[in-house]
Amino acid sequence: LLLFLQKITKCSYIGEIEEIYQDVSKMRDSVCKAEYKFIYSCKKYLFPTQLLSEKINSADKPHVIIHGIYMPEESFNVSFCDNDVHVVYAGTLDPNKGGANAAILSANYLPSNFHLHILGFGSSNTVKNIMELIGKVAQTAPAKITFEGLLKGKDFSRFLQKCHIGLSTQDPHANFNNTSFPSKILTYLANGLKVVSIKIPVVENSFIGKCITYYNVQSPEDIARAIVLSSQKTDETVKNVLLELDIRFINDLKELLAIG
Repeated sequence: LLLFLQKITKCSYIGEIEEIYQDVSKMRDSVCKAEYKFIYSCKKYLFPTQLLSEKINSADKPHVIIHGIYMPEESFNVSFCDNDVHVVYAGTLDPNKGGANAAILSANYLPSNFHLHILGFGSSNTVKNIMELIGKVAQTAPAKITFEGLLKGKDFSRFLQKCHIGLSTQDPHANFNNTSFPSKILTYLANGLKVVSIKIPVVENSFIGKCITYYNVQSPEDIARAIVLSSQKTDETVKNVLLELDIRFINDLKELLAIG
């Protein structure tokens, strides 16, 4: 539609390109070509990572990098009122992204005072498979593990704020990791959580890269080690970092809009 509109009105538009869809799932050749045709037709861009800009902005068109929403969430002052370390994976349960399965299996290597919560969305079959895996792991894992279903809005924020650590455990070998930024990281930080992430360039080299605890290998053991290490770090608020990034983005966006 936008390509057609551009043709008949000679308008130009700014493309907010969050990821390359064909890097996430297989598509017909015609759809792949159409995706890039739209991207290349944009006059300016908003990108989540510099790596994505380097991949598709060969013409060096004006652009701004924004990883996601930088504003801290409202504080609800809630907790589980126990002595456990509460760890949460929130997001897609899609096996193609691999994050939920990796998080679940890490419970096998966490101490008994850790409680792993899985929140997310997916097809009914995907949810069924996740619940079966959780049930299997829960039988032998030292740590507690529960499936919390799908939460939205303030219910979601309240639950996150009861936890201590958020997990970004997606498959490091997937193509989308070269271009897209895991938005759940900012969601965790905005709700006051520490974050454990796979060590990939889009995260490590991001504006908030120094706020993250990393693991190097996509294995349950390595993920668990990073979770324990994160739990031992002193609490550091990143609220000021997020607010500074928000101000920076507003100024960058004003400059982008001013360019003819």
